Amino acid sequence: MMPNIVRGDRMAGLMTYLAGPGRSNEHTEPHLVAGDAAMMAWHDDAELSRDAALAIARHLDRPRKAYEVEVNGGHVWHCSLSLRADEGALSDEKWNAIANDFVKAMGFDDNEGTKAPCRWVAVHHGVSKNGNDHIHLAVNLVREDGTKASVHNDFRRAAGRRACS
Repeated sequence: MMPNIVRGDRMAGLMTYLAGPGRSNEHTEPHLVAGDAAMMAWHDDAELSRDAALAIARHLDRPRKAYEVEVNGGHVWHCSLSLRADEGALSDEKWNAIANDFVKAMGFDDNEGTKAPCRWVAVHHGVSKNGNDHIHLAVNLVREDGTKASVHNDFRRAAGRRACS
């Protein structure tokens, strides 16, 4: 598993990119494979449209906007998890398990009831132009209670999760 992390402040931009055609028309059938409990109760695995992507972005951004919290470096934590091309493709169920395990390992969940969870989703949209099956995690770093999730050593922690596939 090869993680790649980027931070920013435009959840709507990220979600519309993930639901769109991609830079080289490589995105096919973008859909959610995992997410926070509220998101997964509300949204199914149908192909994402631009309107659905914007609605998901609004859901993800709600805690940050409600509490008016600013996060240095951006509140949007984006991580793509990619297989090597020779590893083939995974089922949505397997990607769901990987995404949930990864979010938990990164501390973005409720940490066994000790913290409010972050809102997040995992989007699967086919293989990259290099043939790598992958998902994208979009996480709002402002937790449900307005506190900020820690991203201390997030690159190192994510890299340590390579064996999760």
